[in-house]
Amino acid sequence: MKQSKEIRIIKKYQNRRLYDTATSTYIILEDIKQMIVEGETIKVLDVKTGNNVTRSVLLQIILDEEVNSSQIFRDDFLLQIIRFYGKAFQPAISPFLEHSMEMLRQTQKQFISQMRGVSTNKEQLNQNLEKWKDFWDGNSGNLQQNMFDYLTQSTNQFLQIQSNMQEQIQHQRDNIINMMTFPFKK
Repeated sequence: MKQSKEIRIIKKYQNRRLYDTATSTYIILEDIKQMIVEGETIKVLDVKTGNNVTRSVLLQIILDEEVNSSQIFRDDFLLQIIRFYGKAFQPAISPFLEHSMEMLRQTQKQFISQMRGVSTNKEQLNQNLEKWKDFWDGNSGNLQQNMFDYLTQSTNQFLQIQSNMQEQIQHQRDNIINMMTFPFKK
């Protein structure tokens, strides 16, 4: 996978057509997905307003993948994400998930590196890499379930911390109100 330092500009028209300025051609979401898989950095701009609409295009790609192919996000996980909106810990969710994703990426990188070092036998190496591919494609339920359970547990702990903080804030607020009204009570 190549890592592109240059940002590839995609223009989005009102009719939802996408135009790749690097190749001067119209493209589809699948093309953008492939660019990302290959390591390209993209930026999608609305032609009429000039606004950056990259986020909505990326979310559309994720939605299409979740609906049409193997799912990454289970319903429970999505419900928990939705519950974070408007809560005190909402700003902490993105860094938490980004850090978790980076850890997962590093683990994958280490695993592949170790698999290459374990055997110089090409057939054995291919079998090891195939097992890893099966895991990432969702064909290795137990390990995948363990990772899901870990992320679910971490998220639940995060929710509990949020709940505890909200209770403490409510308690402190009540104490302050009581202290302020105490001298005025009859």
